[in-house]
Amino acid sequence: MEGHSSKKGKTSEYDDDRISQLPGNVLNVVFSHLTMREAVRTSVLSTKWRYLWSKSLSHLILDVHSMLDRQEYSSVDTLCESRIHKLIVPWKRMINFLNSVHQFLLSLGKDHKIEKLKVCFTFFRNKYGSHLDHWICFAIRRCVEELDLALLEVDYLNFPLDGTIYDFPCDLLTYDRTGSGIKSSLKCLRLAHCNLAPKYTNLVGFNTLTILDLKWVDLESNECVNNLLSTCRALEWLSLHECYHLNSLKIVHPLCIRLKYLNVCDCCDLNIIEFNGINLEKFEYKGDQISFVFNEVSQLKTVSSHVVQGRTDEGVASILSTLASELPQLKSLLLSCSFYEEAERVPETFYCLKLLSIIEIATNSCNLRQVATLLKASPSLQRLELHLHRYEIMEELVITGAFGCSSMREVKRLPRCPHEHLKEVVITGACGHFGEIEIAIYLLNNATVLEKMVIDPRSRYYVGDGKWEISRSCGSWMLIGRKRFLEYLTREASSQTLIDDIVTIY
Repeated sequence: MEGHSSKKGKTSEYDDDRISQLPGNVLNVVFSHLTMREAVRTSVLSTKWRYLWSKSLSHLILDVHSMLDRQEYSSVDTLCESRIHKLIVPWKRMINFLNSVHQFLLSLGKDHKIEKLKVCFTFFRNKYGSHLDHWICFAIRRCVEELDLALLEVDYLNFPLDGTIYDFPCDLLTYDRTGSGIKSSLKCLRLAHCNLAPKYTNLVGFNTLTILDLKWVDLESNECVNNLLSTCRALEWLSLHECYHLNSLKIVHPLCIRLKYLNVCDCCDLNIIEFNGINLEKFEYKGDQISFVFNEVSQLKTVSSHVVQGRTDEGVASILSTLASELPQLKSLLLSCSFYEEAERVPETFYCLKLLSIIEIATNSCNLRQVATLLKASPSLQRLELHLHRYEIMEELVITGAFGCSSMREVKRLPRCPHEHLKEVVITGACGHFGEIEIAIYLLNNATVLEKMVIDPRSRYYVGDGKWEISRSCGSWMLIGRKRFLEYLTREASSQTLIDDIVTIY
C-alpha cells in the first residue's frame, strides 16, 4: 500500500501543472478566448503563471466587460432617481474604467507585442480624450497592426455634430520607433463615432494601411477626404458607413492605386462618386440616388446597388443605363429594387453579365414582364437570384386564398424567349404568391440549358461584402405554398423526371 501510495503521489506530482507544459502557441490560443479580466486572474494560479498572461495576450480589448467589476458600471443606462446620482454614476464609471485600463497597461512589459487594440467606450473631445490618445500611442510603440475604436457604446444615440466628438490623433501614427526614420506597422484601422480630418497629405503613418473601416465618422470636408486618400497608398479595402460632410468622393489615379473593394452606405451628404484609372474590383453602394462616373476601371466586374430614393422607376432605370454603358465588362450585379415601372423599356444590354441578384423584391411586386425584361438585357446570364421580401399581410392573403389558392388558375404567358446560357435559378423568401409561380414557370420553359432551380421559403438579406443573413420561412409554406408550387411546376414540366432532376423545393 505504501509503495502504491508513493507511486500515486509521484504521478500526482507529475500531473500537478500539466497545462503549463503545453506549447506556447497552444497557451496563446487559450488566452485568446479569455476576456482581459479573466486573463489577468490566471496570474494567481502559480508562480510560473504570474506573468504568463502578459506575454501571451496580443489582442487587447478594452471595454466595460473586460475592465469593470461592478455590474452597475457595465451599463450605459442608470436607473437612478436622484439627479445627483445620475451625474455621479457615469462619472464614477468613467473614472473606474480609466484607472482599470491604466493599471492594466502598466502591468505589460516594455517589449510586449500588441497585434490588435480594440476600445469600446464613450469618449468625447473634452472629456478624458487625452487618455485615449495615450492608449493609442502605447499601442503604436508596440507595433500594433489593428486599431478598432468604437467611441459611443449605444449606436442608436444621436450622433453629436457640435464639435464635441473625439478627434482621432492622426499625428500619433507617425511614431518613430528607431529614431532613424518614421515607420508604422498599422494595417487595419476601424473607427466609429469620431472625427477623422487629416489637414495635410504627408501622414506617413497611414502608408501601411490596407483596411480602413469608418462608421458614423465626421470627415469634416472634401479636402480632408482627399488628404486621407492620398496618404493611404497601400489601401485595398475601404468602407464608409453613414459618414458626414462627404459631398463628393473622387478616387482617381494615382490615389489608392491598390484599392480593390469599396463600400459606401447611407452617406447622406454625398452627391457624386467618381472613379478614374484605378484597379477597383468590387463596388457596393447603398443610399439616395446620386451621380456615378466610371472612367478606366476595367477591373471593376462586381457591383451592388441599393438605391433607397427614387427606386421604382427613374432611379433604377438610370443606374442600369449607367452601369451597362460605362461598365461593359460587368460580370456580377446585385440590384435592390421593387422592379422599376418601365417594364416595356429594355435597358441597355449587359453583354458580359453572368450573375444577377435582385434583392428586397416585395412579394406582391413579382411581375413576370419585368423579370423577362431584365433577362432579355442579360443574354450571357448563367445564374439568376430573386430574393423576395415578404410581409405578414402577404402570408395572410396566401392562406385566405386572395391570390387564388384553392383551384388551378390560368398562367400568364409571354412570347417564348430562350435564355441559352441560364443554368441556375434561386428564388428565396417564397410563400406561394401566384406572381412567384408565374416567374418560376417562365424560367422553367425558357431557360433551355437549366440545370438547377431552387425554391426556398427562407428570406435572405444582404448585409454587404458577400455576407447574407437568413430568416425564417413563411408560416403557411408547408401547408399551402410548397404544395401550390409543386402542382403548377409539375403541370408545366414536360415530365416528372425534369422536376425531380432540376427543381428543389424546400
